[in-house]
Amino acid sequence: MARSIGMAADATVYRAVITKQLRDGTTVTESEGPYGGIGAARARVSFWTNHLAVLDEDTCEPTGESRASGYVEQGSVTWERA
Repeated sequence: MARSIGMAADATVYRAVITKQLRDGTTVTESEGPYGGIGAARARVSFWTNHLAVLDEDTCEPTGESRASGYVEQGSVTWERA
């Protein structure tokens, strides 16, 4: 998915770092971004936490646990001609 991140050379960018526990027990860590705002990165952490929520087997309601967790990192980008 293409993103428009046209911004000043010294602008701060953000990315979401997500750790997921797969059904086979394997743990993977992935990052998504960059995003121009911290809110977008936080939203991705929330999405994965909710998407991989552990459900009660009887009621199918969320238990409050998730097979995903994450955090947001910030950085700056150095643009150079490719």
